[in-house]
Amino acid sequence: MLATTNHNDPAGDVQPDYRPIRAKRLLAELGKRQMDLAAHVVLTSGRHPSNSTITHLLRGNVWPARTPRVFLRRQIAEYLRHAGATEEEIAVAFEIDDENPGPMRPIRQDSAHPGRGSAPIAEVDMDQLPEKAMLTQMARRHFGLFRDPFLDDVQGTEDVFLAPEQRYIREHMFSTAKHGGFLAVIGESGAGKSVLRRDLIDRIQREEHAITPIMPRTIDKGQLTASALCDAIIEDISQEKPKQKLESKARQIERLLTGSSRGGNSHVLIIEEAHDLTVPTLKYLKRFWELEDGFRRLIAIILIGQPELRGTLDERRNWQAREVIRRIEVAELTPLDGHLEGYLAMKLKRLGKEAGEVFEEDAYDAMRERLTLQSRSSREAISMLYPLVVNNFTVKCMNLAAELGQRKVNADVVKGA
Repeated sequence: MLATTNHNDPAGDVQPDYRPIRAKRLLAELGKRQMDLAAHVVLTSGRHPSNSTITHLLRGNVWPARTPRVFLRRQIAEYLRHAGATEEEIAVAFEIDDENPGPMRPIRQDSAHPGRGSAPIAEVDMDQLPEKAMLTQMARRHFGLFRDPFLDDVQGTEDVFLAPEQRYIREHMFSTAKHGGFLAVIGESGAGKSVLRRDLIDRIQREEHAITPIMPRTIDKGQLTASALCDAIIEDISQEKPKQKLESKARQIERLLTGSSRGGNSHVLIIEEAHDLTVPTLKYLKRFWELEDGFRRLIAIILIGQPELRGTLDERRNWQAREVIRRIEVAELTPLDGHLEGYLAMKLKRLGKEAGEVFEEDAYDAMRERLTLQSRSSREAISMLYPLVVNNFTVKCMNLAAELGQRKVNADVVKGA
């Protein structure tokens, strides 16, 4: 429940202004989404607030009634601080924003936070996108489904949808792992990056290729140092204990990789959330990639990250890393767009259902229109037809069709969802 006052907070007797607070704009300028904040904050009930609750808070200064405002402010401030906000920015984050605001922070480069200066201010209002929803029992009965086709929907390689673009990137990743390349795979959240990474690991194991995947376990990639990378490589390819000094670790790695390579093995270092890598760590990766035994490279590298990674790999912004940036091939995952029908057909066919039993023909174009949003900075249309977004919105449409008693999802249902 939301309320206009909060009696547990000293300022709770003040009526909200129903205008955005500065934290909303600050989040965008830090390259963070409101749904990420919702996942960080915890109410006094022990639950996370819904995305709509956070939206009301940021866009209208409307705070949850049963949780003290000071309790939430402390958590939001902590999140902003961890995201890179300054104390001065946090101090004014809960004030009402001006009607015609300018940037809260200057665009700048910061070697401690790669891509900070280039972190994209959200080009579209992410709050327009559908929240994650479950297919209701009513909808399952209505469409004759025994489970949600979009929940835990990738259980094997046969469940991976491969449009021509995805198929190309899939093969590019495999070729990189096998032959020692240096590749960055970039895509929006929910575009299918992790699915392709899982598919690569599965393919290596299923087809019994002599390729050893190396994946650092550090959760915060902003804290992934050269030393931690060395430890990950040593631990994944040997039973040896990593040396203490960095230079000793580097020599240890070269010796281990050379021995393994001469035994017929290839190695690939896979780093997810690579948009959080620091520039010094990125530069050190070049040192790994340049390790050779004759004409054969000892290790391949695949970086996987969100669009902020594009800024990190822009040598105009990170000139000091140009030597490594120029050696990295970049592959970007694009929206489904013209492959929407094929994607939904495959998801339903896995459950023995034909798409024509669920969707009218006019539903597809209506979905494309609904999930194509307007850029904030220009009139350019931006497609958000990525698998995760499509999954969430399709479930929402199917639930609504069942509630309305519509036999299939049609354009009118899509427009009302």
